Amino acid sequence: MSNIDIYKEYIQDTVITPLERMMGSEQEDVNLWEKYGSKGEFPKKDSIYKSILHTMMVYYYDKYLYGDTNLCKPNMENVRWHMKHTIDDDDQFGAWASEQDLIIAAEGWGKNMQRIPETKRIYQYFYVLELLLHKDCCQDWKALSQELKEMLFKSEVYSDYKTDEVLCVLHAFTMIMQQDRPKEKKAEMLELLRTNWLFLKHYYSVMTRHIIGVKWTKLSKVAETVMTASQSFKPHMHIFYCGLMDCVDELHLDRKHQREMDKICLQMQEELNRCEPSELLYELCDTLFPEDFQRMLREHRPKSYKEVEDESRRKDELIQQMKDQKKHLQDELDRTKDVLQRMIMSAIPIEEVDAELEQYPPSIAWKLLCDLGASPILNNIEAWHENYPALLDKYRKLLFEPIEQQKNLRDAMMKVAERPANSYNYAAGAVHDDKRQQLVLGEDRERIARQKRLRNG
Repeated sequence: MSNIDIYKEYIQDTVITPLERMMGSEQEDVNLWEKYGSKGEFPKKDSIYKSILHTMMVYYYDKYLYGDTNLCKPNMENVRWHMKHTIDDDDQFGAWASEQDLIIAAEGWGKNMQRIPETKRIYQYFYVLELLLHKDCCQDWKALSQELKEMLFKSEVYSDYKTDEVLCVLHAFTMIMQQDRPKEKKAEMLELLRTNWLFLKHYYSVMTRHIIGVKWTKLSKVAETVMTASQSFKPHMHIFYCGLMDCVDELHLDRKHQREMDKICLQMQEELNRCEPSELLYELCDTLFPEDFQRMLREHRPKSYKEVEDESRRKDELIQQMKDQKKHLQDELDRTKDVLQRMIMSAIPIEEVDAELEQYPPSIAWKLLCDLGASPILNNIEAWHENYPALLDKYRKLLFEPIEQQKNLRDAMMKVAERPANSYNYAAGAVHDDKRQQLVLGEDRERIARQKRLRNG
């Protein structure tokens, strides 16, 4: 038996036969240890082995990628692990997957889930996408995501909500794959999408403006589900709320349904006040909806109690800082006023008092002078009494003259702006009574010169 025949027989026994049994066909059980292990005859997984493996598995890859119900039955977890280990040995899977129609494949998974009711079936589709990422499937992700957006965001294409859900998962995958990030980072984001999909499919409902992945017919019921769901939803509820607020006006609800929506929105606001918001999904949601996510957060995210309390505390701290600063300035002014008063009472020349005042801005110097002028003790000092009016006049001018000058300049500019503009339009060769000179060039200049000579002659 040739090496190729040995490879084929081994792949049939270890890979194909188990898959056939999972599909319900009766295959003779092979004792792999007795046939290969005990003899040490496990074939080497070289390039020839991998090529044969790919050729023999394409039929089953097609069934797995496109959600064929004969393969994707309730024993899906066994199929998943078997496919994963097989594809790990196949270095051609990524190239093969790059040529497949992933939208039709997603629709196949939607039909699968419609026929076989199982709430966790959508998570098996995530594992298919993980294989595509792991094996470097290459497609025009931008064009693919745009096609999905047109299908999902503009109208409800499918009456089957499960197919819509699979298409939304695929849309999210295409948005992740477009990112200029390492494969490991993309894998992290895909895992975050999978583990939070139960919440994110409700978020997709408000972003696509029709209900995704649940049987409800009203978005108010979806919102109520989010509000009353498990604790895992609470840290991310504000994300859903922002999307809901952004789309509610576009729904054109009748009066009854609008009242229902208003009621649930108020209840959700109250619930949000009791929750501590998390930013865990921010990067992922910004990747899924790069044109809308950050804007919606800015426009619609309500503050939690803690944020309101923190903001109030910061305001109180700022007010207290302003009070402390004001008190500090007042203490400085009181000390300065006390120094000036002692200088005056000690008969220090007024020039030195003036020199001290000149160190301060005119507004502060003016206030100090007014306070000193109100002192009955200083008014009994003759030198101060005689010089005070001149000092007061000096600092009044320093304070108020710039203000008056600015006002006068502004008034003058307004008068100029309001003055009507004069426009002069003259024909060539016109004679101006106001003696204005006319700029002429070329032939017109020579013609006008001849006319002037004739008039003067």
